[in-house]
Amino acid sequence: MRTFVSGTRLVAVLLVVWSFPALASFFPEEVEVPQDTREFFVDETKLPFDELPGLPSTRYWGIDEGAGFRMEVPDNWNGDLVVYAHGFRGDGAELTVDSPPIRQYYLATGYAWLASSYSKNFYDVRAGVESTNSLVRHFKATVGEPNRVYITGFSMGGHVTSASIEMFPNRDCGSGWGSRWCQRIVDLLGELSGGVRYDGAAPFCGVMADYELFEYFGDFSNGAETLAGVTSQFPPPPDYFDTIFVPTISALYLNPFDLLGPNPETAVPNALGEKLRTYTTQISGGPRPLADFAFAFYQQLLFSFSGTDGTLDGVISGNIYDNTTREYQLDADPAVSAEEVAFNNDIIRVARDPGVNPLQFLRVSRIPRIFGRIDVPVLSVHTTGDLFVPFKMQQVYREDTIARNRSHNLVQRATRAIGHCEFSGEELIETFDDLVSWVEDGTVPGGDDVLDPATLADPLYGCNYSRGTTATRPLAPCP
Repeated sequence: MRTFVSGTRLVAVLLVVWSFPALASFFPEEVEVPQDTREFFVDETKLPFDELPGLPSTRYWGIDEGAGFRMEVPDNWNGDLVVYAHGFRGDGAELTVDSPPIRQYYLATGYAWLASSYSKNFYDVRAGVESTNSLVRHFKATVGEPNRVYITGFSMGGHVTSASIEMFPNRDCGSGWGSRWCQRIVDLLGELSGGVRYDGAAPFCGVMADYELFEYFGDFSNGAETLAGVTSQFPPPPDYFDTIFVPTISALYLNPFDLLGPNPETAVPNALGEKLRTYTTQISGGPRPLADFAFAFYQQLLFSFSGTDGTLDGVISGNIYDNTTREYQLDADPAVSAEEVAFNNDIIRVARDPGVNPLQFLRVSRIPRIFGRIDVPVLSVHTTGDLFVPFKMQQVYREDTIARNRSHNLVQRATRAIGHCEFSGEELIETFDDLVSWVEDGTVPGGDDVLDPATLADPLYGCNYSRGTTATRPLAPCP
């Protein structure tokens, strides 16, 4: 038996290795970008963290492959590990790491956890994936092999999470003839690509639709300029602020320069600005509780992405935005009005640069594509009023999993709040517990429909899984 297994593995290895040159030739080489030469650092004095009262543990911190990290194993360790992927940290040179928001609950219930700073800042999801997977391997070498590995991430960390679980070896070969060969090859490709086997995932407020986030930002600014009657330009001109941005907000607001001040929510849209509000609701996922109301709190942030060149601040080699085939609607009425026809005719059309962010052989792209090819349980949660990483992310992710016959591995929930990643502790804990039950017992948790417009427009949508209180929940309380 041992000889057969060894022989099978050898054949699998030979087949895969033999095919490498031919396969690799189909993938273009990456062009060097500014992100490749940026330097980052970790302040090691900020890595240590204290034990929580009444929860004795062994704590680890340090540098792994250029990234700062923290790991903690409680004295009552149940053998399982939770991987925490943080969100966007901006464009500073210092790399920082923090503990997960429900660290106390993990420790009290016996779970070990780890968190990485990632080796780079900016919107560099590949760095997030590679640093996180590397840290899991470091945990295994330092502490031991966990029984199960769960991964959870917030915002950009949701992109890290979803990209990580679509990597090898997270593929289910099923049963029947050939499944053993398939699994061996999958495991081998996981080793070669640096992937880690995860048992379940819980992304929160996540970027679950890769390019769609940046197309949403571009659609907002281009739509605002079109409604304002201002001629858009791409790439943006050097004097974008004076010649395009200021005329745009001046045409849309009664007091436009409040958008530039410390209280941007006081900027009052005029009639054209109200059209921008409803348009934003449409492109962010459609009418749903808190979406229209949230606009005042996000308008400054959304305008801040205007006038960019589509390279995500030099993380990729060219413009990633593309709206060449998009059909826009200004309201929830599916009928196309004369105004919408004119809007679609007037809005600038921009094509994605050829070869930008190419797929890589046995490595995730700089901005990893999310295909919905998930073979582990995924429980994803999003707030209805989030206009930064909009609810639309969940809709695209659902459609992707349906297209690849993986929707049975995805459960999604909506909660009511305006803030980006604004969740209560009760929601975080319930989501984790339900994911664990799904993985361990096969108990599929309940979820919400994210695609049906009538369901989303229900005034009570988002109440099924809203728990406890958050900062903005009192603005739209559930019964």
